[in-house]
Amino acid sequence: MNELRKKIAAFLEENREAMIADIQAFARIRSVSQAAKAEENAPFGPECRQMLDFALAYAKEMGFDTADHEGYMGSAILGDANNAIGIVGHLDVVPEGDQWVYPPYGATRVGDFLIGRGVSDNKSAVILGLYLMKFFRDNQISLKHGIRVLMGCSEETGMQDLHYYMQHYPEPLLTLVPDAAFPVNYAQKGSMSGSSSIAPGDQIVSFTGGEVRNMVPPHARAALRGISAEKAAPFFGEGFTVTQGDEGAVITAQGVAAHAAAPEGGKSAILMLARALADSGLLTGQSQAAMEGVAQMCSDYYGANAGINQEDPDTGKTTMVCGVAKMLKNGKISLSLDCRLSLASDQEADKAAYTAYANSLGFTVDQLKSTPPVYMDKNDPRVQRLTDLYADFTGQRLEPYTMGGGTYSRELTRSLTFGPGFPDLTARPDLPANHGGAHGPDEFMHIPSFLRAFELYCCAVKELDDILE
Repeated sequence: MNELRKKIAAFLEENREAMIADIQAFARIRSVSQAAKAEENAPFGPECRQMLDFALAYAKEMGFDTADHEGYMGSAILGDANNAIGIVGHLDVVPEGDQWVYPPYGATRVGDFLIGRGVSDNKSAVILGLYLMKFFRDNQISLKHGIRVLMGCSEETGMQDLHYYMQHYPEPLLTLVPDAAFPVNYAQKGSMSGSSSIAPGDQIVSFTGGEVRNMVPPHARAALRGISAEKAAPFFGEGFTVTQGDEGAVITAQGVAAHAAAPEGGKSAILMLARALADSGLLTGQSQAAMEGVAQMCSDYYGANAGINQEDPDTGKTTMVCGVAKMLKNGKISLSLDCRLSLASDQEADKAAYTAYANSLGFTVDQLKSTPPVYMDKNDPRVQRLTDLYADFTGQRLEPYTMGGGTYSRELTRSLTFGPGFPDLTARPDLPANHGGAHGPDEFMHIPSFLRAFELYCCAVKELDDILE
């Protein structure tokens, strides 16, 4: 292993700047997954098609075999494609939102950091995989297995990309998912997602907010009918803007984005706006009832009001976020639902409880589905091998962990979510509070940590190649 690490160090010395530049090039392409804009061979819209074309062309330029899986995913392959260790990353990103200090798609380099949407979540994982294959090829290190880098286009919007791949193509022998933290993730919460709708009444022309269901919504907007901006303005203070629209006041709310798996760091603008409207005394009848219902639905990040709050020693508490509000063609307000369910949860009971709760607030449940949790015994030899590798590599013994976030491991039968984040990282660029996270403004990547993770991944693939049949 010492000899391997010397080769990795020499490779990084030669290639580090090219790796950083390539992450920047990938991250400067806006690639929000949008199934509503699907075209032939572009099931997630033209942005993701452009991004996938760019990535596949780049992998081919590096000298690797490539495959386009009907626009759902792409592959870059070294060696035996049907007997491969997989590395999967996603090219799609959540929308940029607002309040950025740096350009969202600038991939700006600031000292030891890259700042931009996708630099950490998750385009750097694709670059990591491509350069990992280059390392083994250029150093002529023989492996029993091939390596397949899978590049997805809808991880942030339901993982339909990998679901499609698994239905039509062979799964790697074991897939590493670089979309969390080291050492090894052995359990992920189950999920419950969907949408419900409520009639807005005559006084609400529109009510919208958020961008994606798996993010605490950072903004919201309501247009009123028959209530002037002058009359409404005194009821809305800090965090709100009131202007005059065609039919009445237009009110916007500014909250704080956060990942739905850790919502406590966010501030829901949908909740802010609905609560302020409900408390203002400006509304009557169904419009008042609608805002009270929306506020109640969004008021609890842990599902207690809905009767779905559970907690277990491994994964902790259930979380519940309504990330998107939009107007349907039938004139109703639709609210999305994103729940990360504790391992202690009974998914069928939770669906029934949520439905009853939504109905009691005046909502109709339009869609509701659940996915099972990810769980591998933390004493499994594959888990322990990577845990030991991390300890040997860093000199720090950390135990396998669980999380509320969902990675591609949900769609795979043989996978381990492994890195690339180091839990002891405290360095960060000079940014405002609540900036820097994966789904927030000024998402950043620490370059030295990424290069350190690359070294660990090379060692991990060699270890797995030795133990897998």
